Amino acid sequence: MNKKIGLLLCLMIFFVGGTMNAQTDPKTFKVVIDAGHGGHDPGCRGKNSQEKDVCLSTALKLGKLITDNCPNVKVIYTRRTDVFVELYRRAQIANTNKADLFISIHCNAAENTSANGTETWVMGLHKSEANLAVARAENAAILKEKNFENNYEGYNPNSPEASIIFSLYSNAYLSNSILLANKVQKNMVNTNHFINRGIKQAGFWVLYKVAMPSILIELGFLSNLDDERYLIKDANQNAMATAIYSGFVDYYNTVMNKNLETTPATPLPVTETPVATAPAEPKSQPDSVIVPPSPLIPEKTFQNDVHFKVQFLSSPKKIALTDPQFKNIPEVGCYYENNLWKYTAGDEPTQAGAAAILQEVKKVYGDAFLIAFQGDKKITVAEANALLKK
Repeated sequence: MNKKIGLLLCLMIFFVGGTMNAQTDPKTFKVVIDAGHGGHDPGCRGKNSQEKDVCLSTALKLGKLITDNCPNVKVIYTRRTDVFVELYRRAQIANTNKADLFISIHCNAAENTSANGTETWVMGLHKSEANLAVARAENAAILKEKNFENNYEGYNPNSPEASIIFSLYSNAYLSNSILLANKVQKNMVNTNHFINRGIKQAGFWVLYKVAMPSILIELGFLSNLDDERYLIKDANQNAMATAIYSGFVDYYNTVMNKNLETTPATPLPVTETPVATAPAEPKSQPDSVIVPPSPLIPEKTFQNDVHFKVQFLSSPKKIALTDPQFKNIPEVGCYYENNLWKYTAGDEPTQAGAAAILQEVKKVYGDAFLIAFQGDKKITVAEANALLKK
């Protein structure tokens, strides 16, 4: 009888213990939030701002949202104050903690002050001079470190051969990086009404060295007065942090099979309506709605940064790219030219690829026609084809 009682007690303890373990997820999901620059490295500057300050404020707000609303998610910061943290140490922090995700927050700048909007980057080889310029600007933080040559395998961001090292990059985390980038970019554009500059690839040292899915967000352009006015306001930083948070939760639910609400139950305070001012007649600057690519489909390669689109509509007033009238149009985008907003479909590296889209768009918009760009500059289709022959 005593043996039976003992066996029964053992089974009860095993059952209760198993039930308790089933109710707690032993795996803590770790996300590293990296506020770009800091300390004696201000990053880019606006008329009334520094990149390091906007990045830190937004990063801390994002971290608070995740901590307050996501049980079983641990937030790790690369910096929480205005201090300088070397790029290699940021990657070390993520790798040492065996993080599951790395989100780096930055602001953009350009000599062309009409350039504006938000973009999200994943690690990859430079596909254009414009991509190279953005990566070089962020990697330049290395030069502010003492004896940087000893920490970066001989890498110097100013060297013509600098990008060769990134050819060794493994694509092991690229699929999930693109998945996260799409979700964050979509929320940044829809929530904050930013011009959508898309998802891009380039060689960022901090992304190159982290052993996990990772993205680098360029919130907006401090060199653009409209963007800067938006970026420096506390309420708008709350809105941007919330947009990134919603993208993160959507990603987390997808990869972890969870069902957290993408709208935070404990939101950050918002004291004003987070609406960005419209761009002041940008020079043929295209943007596009992001359509999440399959991880199995390789990124489009644009030779000499040439790409073809289908123009199908012009309007004196800007129409939201998510407007229902565009629901059956692939990769809807727009650019501003001659006091008109002009709407496009597709974004193809060849005229033949765009021509196939043209046939479909013409079923709805009979006056649609082909146009071409080199980077953000509109060129003729003949000029584009000439560049492709070089």
